Amino acid sequence: RGISVSPRNGTMPERILIQTLIGRVLADDIYTGSRCIATRNQDIGVGLVNRFITFRTQQISIRTPFTCRSASWICRLCYGRSPTHGDLVELGEAVGIIAGQSIGEPGTQLTLRTFHTGGVFTGGTAEHVRAPSNGKIQFNEDLVHPTRTRHGHPAFLCYIDLYITIESEDILHNVNIPPKSFLLVQNDQYVESEQVIAEIRAGTFPLNLRKGSKT
Repeated sequence: RGISVSPRNGTMPERILIQTLIGRVLADDIYTGSRCIATRNQDIGVGLVNRFITFRTQQISIRTPFTCRSASWICRLCYGRSPTHGDLVELGEAVGIIAGQSIGEPGTQLTLRTFHTGGVFTGGTAEHVRAPSNGKIQFNEDLVHPTRTRHGHPAFLCYIDLYITIESEDILHNVNIPPKSFLLVQNDQYVESEQVIAEIRAGTFPLNLRKGSKT
């Protein structure tokens, strides 16, 4: 069971459609004529959403916790991808209200300046990306998904390679942010040199920084 989303109903902007579908799991096979372009229980990424838009799919049925038949918990297919790491949630992972309660604990630790490991957040080390200079940052908002960091702060999760630019006087800095990274700034935001703009998870692709001149 699931709910239906129609890309062609004329009332849903493409950006909202992308944010609605990414991270969900299909409840039924998707056909264009006699051709199957996606299968049941397949998780939806940016590439699959673009395929739906290209083939002008009429109805897309997605799994959701509202129609999950599990009596005591939510199955991972109905929940979909975790906003923390961009993959399907792990078995036994806290979600919903239970996951939200864990935000209070690190908040208390920040106030009291006492820290310990644990909770529901993903462990491991991360590398910070800092702005090479002062300037205005720009990126494609359709390629990121709103989420929160492990400290509860607003952020964007990159599902694929994200190219951002920082415009500083007559110089353009191009930065490539790898998938599953957290973007910690807003589009068109003014950033200062050495300000942390992204957090790269350990084990992802290396950072690519280029500098060019404005013409």
